[in-house]
Amino acid sequence: MVKDSWDRWVMNRQKPLFASLPEPEEKAAKEVARGRARILEPQRKQLELRAVDLEATLEAEHPARSVWTLVEAMDLSSLYAGIAAVEGHAGRPAIDPRILMALWLYATLGGVGSARAVARLCEQHDAYRWICGGVSVNYHTLASFRVGHVELLD
Repeated sequence: MVKDSWDRWVMNRQKPLFASLPEPEEKAAKEVARGRARILEPQRKQLELRAVDLEATLEAEHPARSVWTLVEAMDLSSLYAGIAAVEGHAGRPAIDPRILMALWLYATLGGVGSARAVARLCEQHDAYRWICGGVSVNYHTLASFRVGHVELLD
């Protein structure tokens, strides 16, 4: 009996857990009674995963395919010789020079001369995404390639 009265005394002396929160308003009480409207709101920060077949995004006669065929026929051995990342050694793989060459040639056909614009197109435009084939290309790499290989791009 003493313990029971002690517990009651302790409980009466404690402050309420949520004393700092405001009391609910009548409007909130009415909403609870009625229930809030269930709506679908935009979730613009939600990530989306999309299955995309890059090969199917371009028709067979698309100009980007012609540019790629042209680049494949070019002798780019001097570009491959300059790649420092080699099998059996540490280092991140380099971007295939064919991709960089094709991007610049295709961009030139479209009148695009800015590395930043080409990098943006690589993220947004199907033809550029097809040329990249899933390889991430940034503007700095594109600019360095253009400056370092002017003789091949002219």
